[in-house]
Amino acid sequence: MKIALLLPRSVIYPSMSFDMMDGFKQALKNIGLEGHHDIVSAGIGVAAKHEEIYERCEQFLLEGADIIIGYINPLSAEFVHPLFESSGKTLLVLDSGYHFPAFQGKLSNAYFISLQGGLCTRVITHKAIEDGHRNFAFTCSFYDAGYRPSYIYPAAVEEKGGAIGFNHVTSLRREDFTLAPLTEYLEQQKETAVLATFCGDMADDFFRAGNDLVNNHSVYGTGFTSDETWLSKMPYPGSDWSSAVAWSKTLKTPENETFVSIMNNIKEGKANLFSLLGWEAALFITFENENFDGIIINSPRGKVYMNPENRFTEAPIYYATVSKDETIGNCLLKDVEVAIGTESERESLKNNIKYIQSIEANSWLNAYACLES
Repeated sequence: MKIALLLPRSVIYPSMSFDMMDGFKQALKNIGLEGHHDIVSAGIGVAAKHEEIYERCEQFLLEGADIIIGYINPLSAEFVHPLFESSGKTLLVLDSGYHFPAFQGKLSNAYFISLQGGLCTRVITHKAIEDGHRNFAFTCSFYDAGYRPSYIYPAAVEEKGGAIGFNHVTSLRREDFTLAPLTEYLEQQKETAVLATFCGDMADDFFRAGNDLVNNHSVYGTGFTSDETWLSKMPYPGSDWSSAVAWSKTLKTPENETFVSIMNNIKEGKANLFSLLGWEAALFITFENENFDGIIINSPRGKVYMNPENRFTEAPIYYATVSKDETIGNCLLKDVEVAIGTESERESLKNNIKYIQSIEANSWLNAYACLES
């Protein structure tokens, strides 16, 4: 089988494409299929240009690729999908879950391995409400404002009887970064909890500047905001805060311990969200077919099921506490446990997606976390 990978780049995750490829190849090696497939690849920038992705796919298909794997968003997948319908080949999308699909139902020749970013957002909102909070302030980066968690947070809060009294978006330029408006609001509204979505160095900036905020208010983050790659670089802000994540290197399962050991033996930190996606892609492909409907794989993050109704994977979501690494003074994840209410939130997320599909709604085209500067 000939397999082609479309690999993006990012200044905040410079090893992203290498991690995906290494995760894919190491999983094949681990299950005894090293060298079994013909593997080729191409760069797609920050995965923001549909036409460039289309051109890469077309060339790979003409050269005999059976499956193309790409870290792209559902909008790009829909744009290039006619190529796969025409050729009868399969597109396997590695998906952050930070976009919503514009299509309804499923695409006939495409599947999505998702980190479920939108579901993480609903799950952590569920926890915030269960913790007794009803009044919230929402904060995110200018970049994160262009992705769906910025919609899911207020939608979920409103559905659950809460209210967001203040919205704060940081400036585009780093030199203009300030939390002053948010801090001033919270000084007057002391019973307010904070819902946050930041990525990479933007999360680092937020928590470095937000010590007083974290120490005086309950803070809840989602997905990439508590990515362990960046947490390990971030000074502990003085108090713990809560998040919902797709995976953690601390999960105590044989599959995860194998994954973390193999990847981190290549290079410390190689076990991460992007190598996880590559690893899972290999686990699906080992079934030696190009139809993944209903398949369940035993992933490092638990059982991952390909739902045949929409062809997006479904997997556990985990609650986690961001706490202090006493050894180096930076952040780490602890108390990682399966989140309560994940399946009901999955159903509610479907309604959020349907609503966005019914209105005009803009978003960044970049695959999430893919940035040039």
